[in-house]
Amino acid sequence: MNKGFPAGHIDLDRLRLGPVEWSGDVPGDPATWGLETLRVVGSPALRYRAEAGGHDGVRVTGRFEAVLLVDCRRCVRELEWPVEIDFDLRFDPSVEAWQEEQGVFGMDPDAASLDLFRPLREELSLVIPDYPVCRDECLGFCSRCGADLNESRCDCVSEQGDPRWDVLRDLVPDGQPGAAEPDGEDDGNGG
Repeated sequence: MNKGFPAGHIDLDRLRLGPVEWSGDVPGDPATWGLETLRVVGSPALRYRAEAGGHDGVRVTGRFEAVLLVDCRRCVRELEWPVEIDFDLRFDPSVEAWQEEQGVFGMDPDAASLDLFRPLREELSLVIPDYPVCRDECLGFCSRCGADLNESRCDCVSEQGDPRWDVLRDLVPDGQPGAAEPDGEDDGNGG
């Protein structure tokens, strides 16, 4: 156990004595993660093993689990989005900030602790969905009256759209895409 340091921080003096293992809950508030829109159900779970690596660096492997609250982009219903991140991070004092790449981070060689929240924040921001939907069949809201189309139909008349497309609409019977029937005549294309 990493006593004396808050969750998500590794005591580097303790690490010099041997590998450090830690597991438990970490704060789920947006301020801890630096993600203003982050909403979490309960407390996220973090489990890791840290060990000294080459060149006075540190290797940290582990797993982060949380359930995020996100809004469906079609109907705005709140839904729970489980997140599981397995990570393998390397911290190296010879790596400058501009040299950092996925999974490899710089570290201050004189620091007393190593903060895992910054690299985990990056990992977390990559798995937060850009376009979450509650289900594939979600119809969302009517763009004219705002009715929830999952619960009822509205009486809005859909707009005909841009009149410049009328010529193409006339090519499809009843305005149904894919409903055109072949006329059996040779169109001159060999088919």
